Amino acid sequence: MLLVRSAYGQTTGEVVLRETYWPAVEGVALPPELAARSAILIEAATNTVLYAKSADLVIPPASLTKVVAIDVALAAVAQGELDLHRRSQPSEAGLATSQPPRSSLMFLRSGQLVSLHELLLGLSVSSGNDAAVEVAARVSGSMQEFARRMERSALERGIVDMRFVEPSGISDRNSITARAFGRYLLGHLADYPTAIERYYEVDRYLYPGSENLSGTPEDVGIEQANRNGLLRSYPGADGFKTGYIPASGYNIAVTASREGRRLIVVLLGVEATTAREGSSLRERDAATLLDYGFEAFENVRFAHPELEPIRVYGAAVRFVSPSAPGSFQVTIPRGQVSALRGEMTQVDSMVRSDSAVEVGNVSVHLGDVELVSSVITVPPQEPAGFVRRIWDSIALAFARLRARINGVAPPLVSSPT
Repeated sequence: MLLVRSAYGQTTGEVVLRETYWPAVEGVALPPELAARSAILIEAATNTVLYAKSADLVIPPASLTKVVAIDVALAAVAQGELDLHRRSQPSEAGLATSQPPRSSLMFLRSGQLVSLHELLLGLSVSSGNDAAVEVAARVSGSMQEFARRMERSALERGIVDMRFVEPSGISDRNSITARAFGRYLLGHLADYPTAIERYYEVDRYLYPGSENLSGTPEDVGIEQANRNGLLRSYPGADGFKTGYIPASGYNIAVTASREGRRLIVVLLGVEATTAREGSSLRERDAATLLDYGFEAFENVRFAHPELEPIRVYGAAVRFVSPSAPGSFQVTIPRGQVSALRGEMTQVDSMVRSDSAVEVGNVSVHLGDVELVSSVITVPPQEPAGFVRRIWDSIALAFARLRARINGVAPPLVSSPT
């Protein structure tokens, strides 16, 4: 069976995407067995998982950790803690010479002047461990406190199964799952949509430039290519990050956009004997899943049906128009639009409430499977005057009596009038 899992049981506004399962899509073969030990494919617009393989397996993220570091740094800028473009000298801890052997580097050196923006490019393009340490120092003063902020950024998005002890990804004590990291990326994109263009899709980065040298230019600028090769080989690919440490194998998180749709892939634990082989396998797996997502599925948007006014007893206004989301999307196997059907339930009367009241539901089904639902609500209402409340209480008593005689639901009672 093909797993199509929506929204991880969460709500998007008032729209709830249900967990659903589909058989293989006719005419489109399922992806072959992947080299990755763990994988997930997500439709970003609807938060729908289109493919999963051991997606809850705990694996060190390696340099995928740097995406979380970028998120925390951008949050600090948004909160006014840091200036994105003010340049200052790197700390001793952030220098390239202070990093462990065989570290990937952006080559921070003493005497240079570097901005947070440039450090984030050093994270996303050069995958610099020195950049990660320096970002942590600037944002939080220490790697330990920065790691705590990284975990808080996950918890704030409702993600409990991501652990960090440092921001570069070199430690095998950092841990994620493909499902958790995919969910994190959805939140990261939603909060910082311009990060794609500013950081992740940048193909090459030269550092240091003349603007980074405070004295006589002795350093020669080093231009490094983005380690995400899909930026150059896969149409529409524009992010995110690759990673490798021996404890995890070769990892990649990648996103691609085509014709208004965005897919996210997270692959963890590709095993290989050489870096070239590992990079090739993870990019092959990611391209396979992206092809599958674009070819086998489509998004369908629905307008909300017209809603009937609700009779409200005890309110200043007798009839109130309920509200619901204007539209919502679902992701379905391609070519099955004609099999979709909608259902709506709505009460015709209620008692005034000082808070919003759920008075109905709209849902969309494919076959017997509910894909999405949204609630119909009535906003809080001002109370009627004394005389109106007396008459409405009498009318409400008769309405309840008629409902009992006819065996139907009585007016919805949310709070006393």
